[in-house]
Amino acid sequence: STFAGNVGLAISQILILCGMLQHGLRQTTEMIAQMTSVERVLQFTKLDKEGPFDSDVNSKPPATWPARGQIKFEKTSLRYSDDAPPVLKSLNFVIEPGMK
Repeated sequence: STFAGNVGLAISQILILCGMLQHGLRQTTEMIAQMTSVERVLQFTKLDKEGPFDSDVNSKPPATWPARGQIKFEKTSLRYSDDAPPVLKSLNFVIEPGMK
């Protein structure tokens, strides 16, 4: 009777220990993921700064520059690679300025 009780106690303690180990591994994995994020932020802080965007005040686009931002597709076909069949065939549509 005492032996059976000790075996039961040992099994229950082993199960508790397994749960604690599983929780510890989960927390360790989460910490590693968070430290990776911190490492990335630190890498961004060490990047060289970009220079200011300088644009000549007198520089204007040419007169032939499009006045409207219209995009037009006429009979357009698209494929993933040169030897693949087209996935879009004879596509026709117009995107007007300001469309979303």
